[in-house]
Amino acid sequence: MLRLLLPLLLLALPVFAAEKSINAQSFVRDVGYRVGDVVQQRVEVITPEGYLLDESSLPKKLGAGAHIELRNVAIQTSESAEKVKHVLNFEWQVFRTLRDVRVIPLRTLELNFRKGDEVLVARLQAAEILMAPMLPTMLTKEQATPREAIEPQPQAWQPILQQFGLAIAGLLITALYFAWRFDYLPFLGKRTSPFRQAARDIRRTRKSSADTANVQSAMRILSRAFNTYAKASVTYESLSPLFASHPELHGQQREIEQFFMATQQVFFAGKTDAMTQVQVEKLARQLSLLETP
Repeated sequence: MLRLLLPLLLLALPVFAAEKSINAQSFVRDVGYRVGDVVQQRVEVITPEGYLLDESSLPKKLGAGAHIELRNVAIQTSESAEKVKHVLNFEWQVFRTLRDVRVIPLRTLELNFRKGDEVLVARLQAAEILMAPMLPTMLTKEQATPREAIEPQPQAWQPILQQFGLAIAGLLITALYFAWRFDYLPFLGKRTSPFRQAARDIRRTRKSSADTANVQSAMRILSRAFNTYAKASVTYESLSPLFASHPELHGQQREIEQFFMATQQVFFAGKTDAMTQVQVEKLARQLSLLETP
């Protein structure tokens, strides 16, 4: 029997020889905790250079004990004078309430620091905190007496009505603007923005199909818009009086002359490539900007 135990003892000797204990310091506030509070524990360990923390020696998260559990561990290291300072910040959270004031222990820590086969062990006794109960430890007559219900405070209606009135006014102004912008106001009689209406109608014809007949349709729409705008029939020959009575059209004079020249070529000479629908729509859009303040 002795012959069997002797080899086992000889194999265990290097393990015990390689493991050494080192000092560690723990800092924690021990009072002022209730259910749900987070306990901050700071542990400082100084090791010779080259030793690294074996994270497998850290306590497991979410399972520290009956009244408290480990939530997180933050590790910091700093080197100075051939020594390494390891700072570990443990976050423990209280998650169970008690009926009376009681001291709650944290976990006993056994931290291993390795350098090759050498191991340094820092052992710390479980720190203790004082945990307060949910209810007061002593109920006085005043605390046990139900309090009167708090009556709701009267709220001023004037600011609410003012905000509501301003919102309604803003909504009406916005609706009137868009109704005017798209010529939907019935009390204005006929449409007063022929170019804006023409631009919308030409855009609808472009979306309907890509047939070459759409070019002629777009030209008719824009020609009618010119007639409505000038309150007279407008042709290529009558452009000079149009520009004289409407000086705001001088910026698009060249495009307008090109458009009416193209209408004559399309409707009277049968030419199909005098002007594209994109050019007609662009001219209508430019003229519609003159009617938009």
